[in-house]
Amino acid sequence: MLLEINHLEKVYRTRFSKEETRALQDVDFKVQDGEFIAIMGESGSGKTTLLNIIATLDKPSKGSVLLAGKDITGIKERKLADFRLKNLGFVFQDFNLLDTLSIRDNIFLPLVLARKSHHEMESRLQQLAPSLGIEAILNKRPFELSGGQKQRVAIARSLISNPLLLLADEPTAALDYRNSEDLLSLFESINDAGQTILMVTHSANAASHAKRVLFIKDGRIFHQIYRGNKTNQEFSKDISLTMTALLGGD
Repeated sequence: MLLEINHLEKVYRTRFSKEETRALQDVDFKVQDGEFIAIMGESGSGKTTLLNIIATLDKPSKGSVLLAGKDITGIKERKLADFRLKNLGFVFQDFNLLDTLSIRDNIFLPLVLARKSHHEMESRLQQLAPSLGIEAILNKRPFELSGGQKQRVAIARSLISNPLLLLADEPTAALDYRNSEDLLSLFESINDAGQTILMVTHSANAASHAKRVLFIKDGRIFHQIYRGNKTNQEFSKDISLTMTALLGGD
């Protein structure tokens, strides 16, 4: 089992009062190596809080998160950055690329921080770039690229360190329909090659590219559905129906 979320709770308390906000309540699920899972829920449901805890950007109030058998909630603060570099890849909606660096150097950044040799960086990039279709833009700067190209670069940067888990937070939110479809097809290809992906999204269309969808409501797992042999279009309809039930309280 690659990832185990065990009875996770997250409670936020205001500094000068006893008021509590319960963002997550007894969240419990497992992720097999090689799965592609989408997490959905209305705004404020707890899905981003859950992703932040898995990403070690936040800590739970109760429960545990095991990645490859290691409880990551107990990692000391000074060791978290190194842990993320070695085990996690991140793709965000706003790309987070540095305009002062070339595309090649943006992609290399995690390996620079991990103190890998330039030879190893180039070797990994040569294996990765063709599959992402970015060979022709490696010497450009981020401001010269389209949104779709920027997101491909962000994916390359997230994969260059061979992470155990790729975490994506609304990765299609800043893209138009065509670039969104290209990106999601790319995610499917990456997943088919063995990469485990956990993606937070508000889009039924985006979620339909995953193999399983978890729905969160009021900080709890409300329901989950599997794609199985369904087409993306068929699965998207199931997802939309489930979201309607979630919003309606049925």
